[in-house]
Amino acid sequence: MTPPIQISVVIGTFNQAPVLERVLDGYNQQTCPLELFEVIVVDSGSTDGTATLFSQFDALFQFHGIIQENQGKSGARNRGVAESNSDIIIITDADMIPGPDFIATHIKAHQSASTPTCFEGATLNMTELHWPPQPAKVFPYITRSLADGASLGWYYFLTGNLSFPKSLFTEENGFDIEFLGYGWEDLELGYRLQQKKVPLRYLKSAINYHYHVVSENDEIKRNIKKGESAQIMLRKHPELKWFLGLNPLSVWVYRTTSPTGWIIRAMTRWHEGTPGWTRRFGTWFLKEYYYLSGLLGA
Repeated sequence: MTPPIQISVVIGTFNQAPVLERVLDGYNQQTCPLELFEVIVVDSGSTDGTATLFSQFDALFQFHGIIQENQGKSGARNRGVAESNSDIIIITDADMIPGPDFIATHIKAHQSASTPTCFEGATLNMTELHWPPQPAKVFPYITRSLADGASLGWYYFLTGNLSFPKSLFTEENGFDIEFLGYGWEDLELGYRLQQKKVPLRYLKSAINYHYHVVSENDEIKRNIKKGESAQIMLRKHPELKWFLGLNPLSVWVYRTTSPTGWIIRAMTRWHEGTPGWTRRFGTWFLKEYYYLSGLLGA
């Protein structure tokens, strides 16, 4: 008799077929019995052969590939959770390759929890694309030194490596589909859950690997989109104004800095210069400036 599925992995994807194949293969390599989990991938109308991957991938676990009209990351994840067949959900991404104990660690954490609890695992970023992972070329996304089981604030509710009881997600009506751009849909749900005193714990041994190197220039550019999404967060939760970066000093600096003026030109030179404190400061300043341009823009 096949045991019931204990946990469902939900992944949203769009035009990520090559790396998604690596990710799915990582689930074939799990140390726990493969019949204990399912993987649901919701594709938002990719044009890169993702549909072919769905039909041809040799999954040793229960695999469900769903194709739907692009409704953003929130819509894809909400659909995946709705289609799931277990009481516990893992949300991760199409470029996150799970370590071999990834599923087993999340299952054990929920079995050991005395109350409904969310768990944030350990994601390791890469300095360069490589596989198998080498310790010298990976570093933790959460840089703080945290003990396993440590309590986390809602701002660590990050969906690259996150699990929770399905009932909590359903009661909150999932991710807000108004978030169509980059960022904040996960943190917004985490904030709602923490307002209801739902604990979020660090699951240090649930490791996955972010098979995507984001350059500093890419981070600066996407901070505009992050700021645009923060507009939605601010409208829904105006009490988070300072957390979102709208302190008087930051706003004044942004308002008095021309996007083509000498300050931006100087910070760009520092950002592109020799490694050191000036480069770090220039990079930080540009990230903050373009984030605020998204947040405070029309």
